[in-house]
Amino acid sequence: MSRATPSNPKRRLARHLARLRDDEGSVSTEIALTYVPLMVLAALAIIACLRLASANSDVHAAAAAAARQASLARTPAGAVAGGKETAAATLQSRNMTCQPHTTTVNTGGMAPGGQVSVTVVCTVHLEDLFGLGLPGAVTLSGTASQPIDRYIGSMP
Repeated sequence: MSRATPSNPKRRLARHLARLRDDEGSVSTEIALTYVPLMVLAALAIIACLRLASANSDVHAAAAAAARQASLARTPAGAVAGGKETAAATLQSRNMTCQPHTTTVNTGGMAPGGQVSVTVVCTVHLEDLFGLGLPGAVTLSGTASQPIDRYIGSMP
């Protein structure tokens, strides 16, 4: 015949304390309160870095296109005008915020066999990135040079 024994108060207290120390469910709370916001911030930081890398690439592409166009001109004034127009058109065709931008064309006298160099300086604004509230803007610059064709050069 088995008789029910009353449970030991020490054993009951130990089980109760074990249940209180159990951290079941705390991982989901940690994820919700810690990891998710950190992952969102990391994703937004990656987006900002990619935007800057893309803008930097666009500025260098605009400088290269402008230098190529300027090297094909027959006069220094034509080189300056063609370089500035090409840089503006290249930056306008890209999907980035690059205002204001300046283009400097150094014709070097347009001597046959010489070089034309173009520098494009662009300001990329960051405050419109998904509410990140990043401060101000970043200024990027790109420079490219092209040789002047010996057979085109300056013609009267």
